[in-house]
Amino acid sequence: MEGTGGSTRRLFVAVPLPDSVVRFALGAQGLLPHLAGLRLLDAGQLHVTLAFIGQADACKTEAARAAIAGLPGDGGGEAMIDGFLLLPSGERARVVALGVTDETGVLGRLFETVTRRLEEAGVMRRDRRPFRAHVTIARMRRAGRVQPTSDCGQIVFAVESVCLYESELRREGARYTVLARSDLQKARGRETA
Repeated sequence: MEGTGGSTRRLFVAVPLPDSVVRFALGAQGLLPHLAGLRLLDAGQLHVTLAFIGQADACKTEAARAAIAGLPGDGGGEAMIDGFLLLPSGERARVVALGVTDETGVLGRLFETVTRRLEEAGVMRRDRRPFRAHVTIARMRRAGRVQPTSDCGQIVFAVESVCLYESELRREGARYTVLARSDLQKARGRETA
């Protein structure tokens, strides 16, 4: 339980996906080969991660809530899922994702704002790896070759909120609970793709 001697929560910040994009992602999973060790993520696990915080005590959890709840409301916009992204490569994939094109920079701006606010609140330090927007749809137990049966296509989606999630790791897969949410609208004068 939160607030009891030294207990922590596993936290991350992400952009939730509209239902139409969740359905699109689930359809893309159907284009993946049946491979031993390939685990498909559930609909409730699909999102665009902005920041992985990791274990946080009660004080850091509250600071993260405040940082996310206080995001400026004009940070929304549009982005586009543009096909499969195999990480680190198609030959040695550990993660099967959908790549996200961020032509308007909405996700890049949110990443910078969220990361800065969490750093200033003492919740986390910036990851050294560059931000690469994507939606993880499956994970491989061991790195291996993954070849989807066909291209999944593209879909444009609205970036309308940012959430602080708690991740509870379970045998059947992680379960995510929203701890804080900041709704977003597209800023006036900002063009979208």
